[in-house]
Amino acid sequence: MVIHSGKCPRCERTIATAKVENIKISGAADYKGVSYSCPYCHSVLSVSMDQVGLNVDLVNRLLKALGKG
Repeated sequence: MVIHSGKCPRCERTIATAKVENIKISGAADYKGVSYSCPYCHSVLSVSMDQVGLNVDLVNRLLKALGKG
């Protein structure tokens, strides 16, 4: 197994794992998201939508629209 690592742009320490947190992404609608942080200096490395959460929300909305949820 190969573990890819990079460096934190803030503290420049090598990162093999990142801290992941659930967040709410607000805009025209609220979505579930995740943020990835440096485990050393806690600088946010990236933010993205939670794909699993989006899929669950989509299925629930479709079931509700079809009268099955």
